[in-house]
Amino acid sequence: MIQSTLSENLVTSYLGANYQIGTDTGSISLQINQYSEPLARLLTASKQPCAAIISAYNPFSRLLNDKENRALHESLMHFLSSCSYAMIESLNTDSAEVWPAEKSFFVLGLDLNTSKSLGQRFNQNAIVWIDNDAIPRLILLR
Repeated sequence: MIQSTLSENLVTSYLGANYQIGTDTGSISLQINQYSEPLARLLTASKQPCAAIISAYNPFSRLLNDKENRALHESLMHFLSSCSYAMIESLNTDSAEVWPAEKSFFVLGLDLNTSKSLGQRFNQNAIVWIDNDAIPRLILLR
């Protein structure tokens, strides 16, 4: 893994989290570094070679209240919409239940550099990036 200023516990939380594309019964559940056939089908159907999962919740892992997090999420949604990115509202949950669930967006067609820039723009420690191999990878930004 690359050098990071993030604590080992925080990175472990990110690695163990469940990243759920969509918020309804047809959602796709992803784990870091694990191939997902439903994700592969989604990428193929969308004709996109890559995607990212990006949240605006709890910048730099500083817990904010629901109102603040919702406002940041809306800001991210407006930014993505203004750039005409195809997106699906999603949810990230901590399997250890240390961190509260965080809303996010699964954004189709984001290359790695754009994904990193977007995560940094919204003060995130990490993003999840998916290449055409349909394996979600944790990308540390700090």
